[in-house]
Amino acid sequence: MRQRTFLLLVWALGSFAARPCHAQAGLALNRFEPAEPGSDWFMNDSLDLRGSPNVAAGTIWDWSYKPLVLRGSQGDPASPRNVVTDQIVGHAAVAIMLHDRFRAALDLPFVVYQEGDDVSREVPPLGPFQGPGVGDLRLSGDVRVAGQYGDHFTLALGAQLHVPTGRRSRLTSDGTFRFAPRVLVAGDGAGLVYAAKLGFAYRPLDATFAGRTLTSEAVFSIAGGVRVNDLFVFGPELSGATAVGNGVEPFEQRSTPLELLLGLHVTLAEHWQLGSGLGPGFTRADGTPSMRLVLSLAFAPDVCVDPDGDGICAPADACPDVDGVRTGRRSTNGCPGDRDRDGVFDTHDACVERPGPASAEPTTNGCPVGTEATPPTPVAPK
Repeated sequence: MRQRTFLLLVWALGSFAARPCHAQAGLALNRFEPAEPGSDWFMNDSLDLRGSPNVAAGTIWDWSYKPLVLRGSQGDPASPRNVVTDQIVGHAAVAIMLHDRFRAALDLPFVVYQEGDDVSREVPPLGPFQGPGVGDLRLSGDVRVAGQYGDHFTLALGAQLHVPTGRRSRLTSDGTFRFAPRVLVAGDGAGLVYAAKLGFAYRPLDATFAGRTLTSEAVFSIAGGVRVNDLFVFGPELSGATAVGNGVEPFEQRSTPLELLLGLHVTLAEHWQLGSGLGPGFTRADGTPSMRLVLSLAFAPDVCVDPDGDGICAPADACPDVDGVRTGRRSTNGCPGDRDRDGVFDTHDACVERPGPASAEPTTNGCPVGTEATPPTPVAPK
């Protein structure tokens, strides 16, 4: 029974892949690829893979203005036509973390509103692309290979598979599977946070859309900003891609989407996160809007990884491998006490009440010059 179910599933997925790409006009128009739920960013991943298991879920809403505009060729006086003027796309996402290192996730996009000009008379295969629809289901898998969440540098490798559950006639699908291996990095240093992604989106297409050849792409994104009071993350994100192969020149205007998003994420309460972002597109590539607005809500249970057992979670612990005390200051939180504030922790300070320089000698470490923790034992006269 299980084998039959598996074969039916393979056949169903294969039938999606086998649909001819040239039979319809259309492509997966929306360029917004959200990070997995619980990230400190919208398009980049902060690589919080803590938990065994741990489940995060969320929804992201994306409004784009003029994501598809067709312009006349040289010598053609035709004015630009807004094939899609407004598009609102929602995402329902869930991710599961295992062994503080592995993550599997899925994201289902759905168009709730889409409208634009009817260009079917001018470009017969096209439009009108209006009304709601379901997009391509995205399946993801990632593994952390270096560092951990909250470190200065964390590295992960992964891949995404887009299953053609959408429709080309609604501009919600390429009509074929897309496979995208990727490299992810992230880091947090004294409140300065960053993340980046580099990948390759393999699109096995043999089709054109409004005169443009559809092909595989190299993709990238980068983000940087600040974390304030462990509650707010604020900063810009730059994302882009360019066509690769199939006789298409990379970095051409229409095949190189590039856009900026200035975002803010806020921890509302324990385990809950709200985000908002706004930014422009810089090129005329299909799917790159003049302006994009993003709203997100995520439930991501916090997992406390505490290697030193002092009750302070590693991302907030300035000394994650040494038992310490809670100070509330990022530079000393979780570190051993320093009552005389001389920079030598009490656990190694021979003079905990008197400030002094660090020394390799245990009896004088942290003591004023010329003194030692215990006076020498007097020698009795003979």
